[in-house]
Amino acid sequence: MAYPNSKSTTFLRVFWAFSLTMMVGCQATRDVTRYWWNNGKMVGPNYSTPTAPIAASYRNPKLMDAATVDISTENLGSWWSILNDPDLDMLIEQVKSQNLSLKAACFRIKEARHRRNIAAANLFPQSQTANANYQHTQISQESATAFPGGPLTIDDWSTSFDAAWEVDLWGRIRRSITANDAIVDSRIHDYNFAVVTLVGDVASLYIQIRSLDERIELARKNIKLQEGSLDIAEKRFKEGRTDKLDVVQAQSNLASTKALIPQFELARRQSLNALAVLMGMPPSDIPFLSELPGRIPEVPAQLVVGIPADLLLRRPDIRAAERSMAAQFEQIGITEADLYPTLAVNGTLGWQAARVSDLFESSSFTGTIAPGFRWNILNYGRIKEAVCAEEAVYKQAQLDFENSVLAAQREVEDGIVAFIKSQELLEFNRATEEANAEAVKLAVASFKEGKTDFGRVFVVQTNLVAAQDQVVATRTDIALALVATYKALGGGWQLTDSEVEIFETQASQTVVAP
Repeated sequence: MAYPNSKSTTFLRVFWAFSLTMMVGCQATRDVTRYWWNNGKMVGPNYSTPTAPIAASYRNPKLMDAATVDISTENLGSWWSILNDPDLDMLIEQVKSQNLSLKAACFRIKEARHRRNIAAANLFPQSQTANANYQHTQISQESATAFPGGPLTIDDWSTSFDAAWEVDLWGRIRRSITANDAIVDSRIHDYNFAVVTLVGDVASLYIQIRSLDERIELARKNIKLQEGSLDIAEKRFKEGRTDKLDVVQAQSNLASTKALIPQFELARRQSLNALAVLMGMPPSDIPFLSELPGRIPEVPAQLVVGIPADLLLRRPDIRAAERSMAAQFEQIGITEADLYPTLAVNGTLGWQAARVSDLFESSSFTGTIAPGFRWNILNYGRIKEAVCAEEAVYKQAQLDFENSVLAAQREVEDGIVAFIKSQELLEFNRATEEANAEAVKLAVASFKEGKTDFGRVFVVQTNLVAAQDQVVATRTDIALALVATYKALGGGWQLTDSEVEIFETQASQTVVAP
């Protein structure tokens, strides 16, 4: 009985291991054939939009006043128009066409579209190469003696077209196209969310600028009032009817009020600088904001918020998160396709001749075709781990999507409660302002008549300045709460026809090298 040597034993072991692996792989392929056929000739799961945790309505119904919050659904594409402020309308129109972040977002859309087209092109032969070569060979005299009568020089002219095509048997390329389609949608929603954010930021800065205008105006009025009180104190001191303490208190009160103006002017200048950057230009004066002071826009008494479910359709960041999630989901099927054989066809068509004049003769034609397949049969462990990794990434994207839905609801809830409670606070602050204004009149009159010292005047004038400033601050808070609510609702990205034209122009611009 003959025993095989070590080399033949090793060969047999490798052969049987290979055969067993092929059998297991073929069985696995047969198991997925029916599913693959019924799944559009693609492996991997198909995407469906998951549910998101969303409330049926906003807030506690007991706190919801129909006169303050309207749950009807309306188009919020130009929500800032309810403020009836032409300057704000002009600002937003200019910013939408000039902001650099929006222009960058347009080019991100352009990039995504080009990458999607690259993915779609992979359905056709992935490699196409045109070749042309000329080769001249000189044979030595010594070598020629071995082949008497042979040529001493050889010319070789050739031209060819090579192509390679991987057949999309398992849907890897088609899923890649679908994933890139989702990425394009995500980039468009990112642009829309940038518009929402930009409009909200511009409106907030504008309101803050107008708030500072009113604060500066109030400070100047109080300065005139306190200058009159100081004048009275100085006259009474010269007449010997009071001591110098009244004069010093009046001077201190006046200096404190005057100190407010540079603080407000500093904040106003910084807000103007921020607004200029949003407009895509260096910090500079904005004529209709720099020449004349204005007032805080009048805010309507009612918010239109719709229902929470509208957020899924209106909020661009939620829609972008869902599209990113869909793109990641397709990566599962793309990776799973590596578990199965890849069929590819390589081919060459060309002409070859010794003389260029004969290159394109029919007798010079040459060509090859080489179909084949590749199967990563010994890599199943790594590929399956890669599939699991893509599934884990998808779960992360899903949780991010759900979290963005929750965050959106919180932002709307915060905006609504700030709007309602600030309005309630305004009533009390106005009552405080009126009481302090009356107290100032009475105290100044009493001081003029010598019935009281300046101490009471000092106190009530200080209180009046604080109360008036608090009224302006609360009115500002109401306006900012309105902006925050509509921003949280996703209003402001629905583009007008002229804005669509600008958007399409920017998204299709070609970058020219300097």
